[in-house]
Amino acid sequence: MCVCSKHFEENDFKKSLAAVQGTLKKRRLKPTAIPSLHLPKRSADRVVLSPVKRKREARDDRAKKRANLKCLASTSEACVCDNSSETEVAEDGGGGVSTSDGDAGWEDVRTLHTNDEEKLKNVGVQAYLDSPGIFSSVLSSDKKLFSATGIHSIGLLDSLTIAFDKLAPASTFRNFSICTRDRIILTMMKIKLAVSFSSLAALFDLTIQTCCNYFYDTVLVLSRILKCMIVWPDKEKILKNMPKCFRNYKSTRAILDAYEIPVEKPKCIACRIKLYSHYKKNFTAKVMMVCTPSGLVSLCSGAFGGRASDKVVTQATGVYGLCDPGDGLMVDKGFDIDKECQDSLLALIRPPLMRSKTKKFSRAESVQCAKIARARVHVERVIQRVREYHILKFKVPWNICPYLDDIVVIVCALVNLGKPIMANDKY
Repeated sequence: MCVCSKHFEENDFKKSLAAVQGTLKKRRLKPTAIPSLHLPKRSADRVVLSPVKRKREARDDRAKKRANLKCLASTSEACVCDNSSETEVAEDGGGGVSTSDGDAGWEDVRTLHTNDEEKLKNVGVQAYLDSPGIFSSVLSSDKKLFSATGIHSIGLLDSLTIAFDKLAPASTFRNFSICTRDRIILTMMKIKLAVSFSSLAALFDLTIQTCCNYFYDTVLVLSRILKCMIVWPDKEKILKNMPKCFRNYKSTRAILDAYEIPVEKPKCIACRIKLYSHYKKNFTAKVMMVCTPSGLVSLCSGAFGGRASDKVVTQATGVYGLCDPGDGLMVDKGFDIDKECQDSLLALIRPPLMRSKTKKFSRAESVQCAKIARARVHVERVIQRVREYHILKFKVPWNICPYLDDIVVIVCALVNLGKPIMANDKY
């Protein structure tokens, strides 16, 4: 095996008279010589810095850069002082004749210092353009915008963008690679089409993690903006907009129905127990939707596990405290809230229950069941519009489940901002 002589020290070679005189053509190594210079580092010998040490070194580098900048500033000030002193000497010795060399030097140093500061500023600032993005130009009509994002009009998108910038303005500590408008479009495309984050990353030319971060941040802000679109109307407005199909149930203040959203199977056993729905035979999240007789979403609960009963979810909405004594709540057969309605002095409008398998409904009970079903069908139409946003229709990924409450608020608010459930001739 041949080893280069540069890997050995001078003491590793044999000393002889020819070597001292420089006539030796080839030097000989000692039998105990070992290569010790310029050795390649093995993977086991490499020092891997911990994240704390890397951050510390990065801070040290930044401190050195700031120190160099201060030195540059002090040097420029010293040069300015020297130039000004020379100019004063020239004025004193020249009989009041001033020279322009000092002023020229002052301008050069000042320009140099400004340029250096501008370079450092440009290095630290990321590119953020508040101009319309690619999708803002492609989604040029209301129809295209609703098909892709679920937002009903371009004017509504502009209003959301303005409100978003006022509520969560961009700062120097929080820079974004795409504008606010495109971030809203990205988030609403995820809610409307339920596309994967990898697909959104390819469409918007971002990384998958960046898409996730934009979605999580934007959902929280949009929920705060659109929450005011879900209001509890007073009784006079409800009576003024009472449809014809409710003429036999004019005391109806709200229609209640539970909506179950399929979610991804969790790894935690305790979460599986809470989310498993025996009715759907799957893992679901349950949301209570409260609608007015005209089809307006007036209240929506947070997401509960599919195991939770309708009674518990209804209690969490606080609908009993919002109603006045004598108001009616229209529900389906599965709602066992008789005691709660009696305690709150509310009328419970519910289809008749079949107490025995052998017993049949009477004619009056059958007619009553049909009338209630004819009136309750409108809340089903509201839920159908909610299902148009596919993130609440298909299986929700586990990493999005913590944001399910905000997504439900956004969807319900957009449903309220859409076209009315019933035509004008139905009132």
